[in-house]
Formats: sequence, structure tokens, C-alpha cells
Amino acid sequence: MQKLLLKDYDKIKPYLDDADYEGYNSNFVTMMMWDHEYEIFYEIKENYLIMLHTYMNEKFFAMPFCKPEYYQEALEYMLEYANKHNFIFRIDLAVEKFKILIEELYGNKFLYLHDEDFDDYIYSKVSLETLSGKKMQKRRNHFNAFLKEHPDYIYKEIEDEDIDNVLQCLKKWDFSRRIEESVVSEYIGIVYLLVHRHELNIKTGCIYIDNKLEAFIIGSPLKHSTIQIHVEKANKDIRGLYVAIGKLFLEQNYENYEFVNREEDMGLESLRKAKRALHPVKLLKKYTIILNNQTINQASDKDLYNIIDLWRSSFEDEDEKSTNFYFMNRYQKENTYVLKNNDLVVSMLQIIPYTLIFNEKEEDVYFILGVATNKTYRKQGLMKKLMNYVLSLSKYQNAKIILQAYNPELYYQFGFSQDYYHKVTEVDNNLYEDNFLIKTANNNDYIKLLNLYNQFCKKYTGYRKRNIEYYQNYLALRCEAFDEKIKVFDLNNKSIGYVIYSEEDVVIKISEIIYLEQAYLDMIIGHFMIFDKKVIIESDLKAIIKGDYKYVCTMMSNFLENNFQDNNFYINECL
Repeated sequence: MQKLLLKDYDKIKPYLDDADYEGYNSNFVTMMMWDHEYEIFYEIKENYLIMLHTYMNEKFFAMPFCKPEYYQEALEYMLEYANKHNFIFRIDLAVEKFKILIEELYGNKFLYLHDEDFDDYIYSKVSLETLSGKKMQKRRNHFNAFLKEHPDYIYKEIEDEDIDNVLQCLKKWDFSRRIEESVVSEYIGIVYLLVHRHELNIKTGCIYIDNKLEAFIIGSPLKHSTIQIHVEKANKDIRGLYVAIGKLFLEQNYENYEFVNREEDMGLESLRKAKRALHPVKLLKKYTIILNNQTINQASDKDLYNIIDLWRSSFEDEDEKSTNFYFMNRYQKENTYVLKNNDLVVSMLQIIPYTLIFNEKEEDVYFILGVATNKTYRKQGLMKKLMNYVLSLSKYQNAKIILQAYNPELYYQFGFSQDYYHKVTEVDNNLYEDNFLIKTANNNDYIKLLNLYNQFCKKYTGYRKRNIEYYQNYLALRCEAFDEKIKVFDLNNKSIGYVIYSEEDVVIKISEIIYLEQAYLDMIIGHFMIFDKKVIIESDLKAIIKGDYKYVCTMMSNFLENNFQDNNFYINECL
């Protein structure tokens, strides 16, 4: 392979034209702008051209540049090349048109990973240029405010004498926040484009206000009547300036083009919000294509950190404290199964033994929790494959199993149904009085907590068996990890119940409320009226709590056939 250079454009252009890809990454200008970071090499064969990138010592291919009839020939060579040079085959940022054809050719030989962070935003040029229509009202207002406040602005192309002003503004706007690797890399890329702007097929524009450069833009033509905006920078303190630089650039360039590609949002929430506010006509999906090389095994010690990373990235309500609690107190590798692709943990399932009480008899069941798949590997059937593998193991084949599910519909195919619900009530504070009759007691009396729980559960035909260790070593630690508190209530020196709750500025959330009878429940709720806050209670279905409520499915099972809903079962376990 040989290094990609600026002078190579005429040599590779026919192959770029044959490929006719929409993605901005297939633009020669983009390649040259970022070559300092991705170190692009290429090789030309009779029917195709391939490009190899290296980033952080990791090699990956671009899509092969050729006509579709030569895709297979090109891919076979790329696979052979990766194997010969000892790196894992990967194609990055493949557009959907290419992905669909490769899937037809190769079936499940590859995995096709989609991450919306890298989708291209495509806009109507007319919309951004004219700012017409109801959706553009805010931008029109900003632009008109700009014209009113700065009527003497000057818009012009960037010339040699402007380059130093551009670079000084970049340092002020970007480096003033913090110098990050990405900021420095973009700076290098912008310098390259400006220095070579006459050799590259690009257009530029800038705005001066009071003889001071305050905004600039760089764009180039793509295929499919599309313009790509490579760089757009402006002084954020000047209202309407960003709108102005984009509008003026499009008005004066690329008359016969229909669309504008403004690249991806990289998963940055502020950038995503800004790009969506411009009302794209479509998002151009991008995929990473890798070899499908799956294995499923029981977890080992070396998998721990990958599993923790997957846990954190998959469960939005988990933070560092709660994650550390789980993996220090509950996680066991013997109960964990992982699906790997090319030795990377991409899906996991944890299944732990539980004891339930049915009609005063103990029964062993299993509880599935922590089912997760790396977000870029989803919709590939990996979770289904892992679930089928685990459920087919001899110890689980005829076992009674319960699970919690964020997306219950995913588990119907495995024989699970939505069997148990909680009631979540926003308490009507006007219907309760402050209660000063009951007293709070020592919440470290774990025997008392256990006794209250067991008395509460007597009205149910089934419930989770708890023991003193549950309260002493587990529940207290869990409450600390989840910023929750335990409060025990006494009436006339008799314990009548307890709650587990969290408290924020305006709301108290009760995640478990244990009470010996309805009258005591009313008293306990009345106690929380003294805080003058919204109170939200997650309770069993038999609890009568005044306020607006909804039912929430908290447990599925493969054996109860909706019997949970008859109010004769209590379970409130999440870990």
C-alpha cells in the first residue's frame, strides 16, 4: 500500500466516482483534512481501490471504492490482507446502501453495528439558505437581529491575508475552553484546508464586524447534489452570527445543489440538539462491519472490567456508587454468562438463585438480572442467542425463573409473561394529615426489620424469603449506594412498619413500604406530610393510598401464568 497524498486525487477520482457513496467520509477533502490523525494508505487493483486507516494503533478499512459488482472481489482481498497483516478485519462508517448489498452477499458472516452518534445529518439547502417556513422562524429572528445590530458586516471569501485572523479566532474560541486532543486535531485539519484551499475543491467564507473576523466556514461538493460543511465557526456571543455565516455561504455558492451534509453529532448532547433544531430531511445511517465470530461462556476473572463497562453503559439509572455496590456485594462470575465477538464482551446475562415462599413452603427459583448488549451490537440477535444458550443449560431447563425487564416484549418469545405489578402512587397530600402519634425507631434493629417483613407477608400466598443477613449486610449497604434511607415506625411501643426512601429537594420517593395493617399505612404516609413535599410511593397492590396511581410491571415469570396479579404474591427485589 502507498500513502495517500494530495497529488493522488486524479488517480483515485475514477474509483471514488464509481463508488458514488453519500457519506461525507468518502469525500477526498475530508480524507486530506483528517489524514494527519488517521494516516490513510491506499492500494489500487484493476476493479477497485481500498483504503486503510490507522487510529490509536488500530487499523480499519474504508468501504472499497468500486462499482457494486466488484464489492465481493474487493472484500475478499481486504479479508485476506487483514489476515496476512495480523489485524482484526473492520470496515468503519459504511453507508446503508453498501451494508445492505454486503448483507445480501455474505449473510451472517459479518455483524453490522449501528451507532447513531456517527450518522450524517442531511438538510435541504433551500431551507438553510432562505430560512423560509414556520420551522425556521427562530433562525429568521436571529438572522434579522444580526442584520439590525450589525448592518455594516462584511462577508467575503477567505484570502491569504485572512488566514492569520482565522487562526487567532480559533485559538480564542476553542482553546479558551480547554485544549483537548480533538480540538488540536481539528485545528491542524483546518490549517491544512486553508493552506491547500486552491488545490482542493473547496469554497470558503468569512464575516468581519468592525474590521474584526468573527466567523468563517469551509465547504466542498459531494455526490448526490449535496454540499458538505467541513468547518463552521463563529463568535457565540454575537446573536445570529452562526445563522448568518451559513446562510450567506449557501447563497453565494453551489447554485444547483439540493442538500447540505453537516456531518455527525459524535454523541455530544449539545451538538445533537443544535443539529436537530435545523430540521434535517434525513439521517444517513453509518455502520461498522466486522466478522461475526461469537462465543458464549461462563464469565471468567478477566471478563470483569468488560462486564462492568457494559453494565454502566446499559443501565441509565446506575451510577458509579451503585455499580460498585453491586459488583462488590452481589456479582458472582459463576452466575454470569457472556457472549463475545472477537474476544470482546458484547452481551451478558446474570442469573442468581432465589428462594420464594409458596403456601408456607420454600421453593428454589432463579432470578435473571443484568441482561445487556452493547448498544452498537443490538438488533443482531445476540441477546436472543445468549438467552437461548443459558435457558438450554440442564440446570435451567425446567427451572422456575423470574426476571425484571425494561422491555418486556423482548422476553415473550422465551416463555415469560408479565405476571407481577406494583402500584406507583403520587400521594394527594390534601387527603392526609400530619401524624405525630407514631415515632421513628432504631433503623439498625435488623431483627425488627425482618420480623416486620415476615408479618407483612403473611397476607400473601407467596413472597421472597429474606433473612437477617439480607437486612444486616445487604440492605443497609444498598441504601447507602442508592442514597436511600430506612425509617422504622412505632406506635405505643409497638413496631408497625418501615419504609425505604430517597429524598430530593421537592420529592420523597418511597421504594418499599411495609405495614402491618391499613390504618398503620395511613399513619406512616401522614408522617411524611410534615415535609411538605411531593410523595411518590411504590407499593404492593393491596395498599390503599389516596392519590393518582398507575400499575407498573416489575416482574415476569415463566411459571405463574399471571397469578401474581391476583394480589396474593409480594416481591420487591431488584438485586
